[in-house]
Amino acid sequence: MSQSSTNEQKTEVIRIEKRILSPTAINTYLSCPRKFYLRYIEKLTTRPSIYLIRGRIVHQVLHLFNREKGRKEGPASPENTCKELLGMFEKEWALSKDAINSLGIPDERVDSFRHESELMLMNFAQWFHECEATRADLAEARIWSRNLGAMGVIDAVHLLGDKVILVDYKTSRHMDITEDIERQAAIYALLYRDKYGVTPHAVWIHFLRSPDDPSPVYVDEHTLQYGKILIDSVHEKTVSQKEEDYPCKCGGNCEKEFAPAPKWIGSKTS
Repeated sequence: MSQSSTNEQKTEVIRIEKRILSPTAINTYLSCPRKFYLRYIEKLTTRPSIYLIRGRIVHQVLHLFNREKGRKEGPASPENTCKELLGMFEKEWALSKDAINSLGIPDERVDSFRHESELMLMNFAQWFHECEATRADLAEARIWSRNLGAMGVIDAVHLLGDKVILVDYKTSRHMDITEDIERQAAIYALLYRDKYGVTPHAVWIHFLRSPDDPSPVYVDEHTLQYGKILIDSVHEKTVSQKEEDYPCKCGGNCEKEFAPAPKWIGSKTS
């Protein structure tokens, strides 16, 4: 057999890298495949909004608060905790001033969001002291798993005796455990066990609009299996890079969530 014949019989092997999925990416695909395509394949930029900016600020404040676990505490009181949280909030809000101003929304609405954000942190301080809570053992635990092909950022991890509690802070208006939240909790729990070999007892969903206790999503083997099924299923459905494989299921609303691509993208040079 000639060398040319041998070459003709060779089969090209194409290795497809597994996409690393986050809980947000999985929920995005399940809500609207086209939105997933625009965000994670076309990599369009999400339009800025006061909700996104405020959420980032509040999460950053709680991250800074929790990572000071080893600090010497002053007199334990809601007032001192409020003072600490609101002091950090003032700095973070000031750092985001240009981004907020670029939105072009009325000052009254900006002030309303600022006041709401401060109330959320005051609610957290009240809960923190009424429950005699401690700062988190891990703040913003970033977990990557090549084994699962997934990643996630867990807002806080508390080690309470022999129990591991994962915490997800929420700044949204609605305080219900939705399917999106249940999926997110299952994936966080699975990621934590994959890295540390320990199954979390629960994922606390901490709705910051209320000083009440967080709402728990308890974790068992069914929860972990659910998380694995979600990841595997969305992996299988997002291998393609073709736009036609990602139909819109939201009536076109997904298109409005992204900033227009620069005009030069896709343009041909003469």
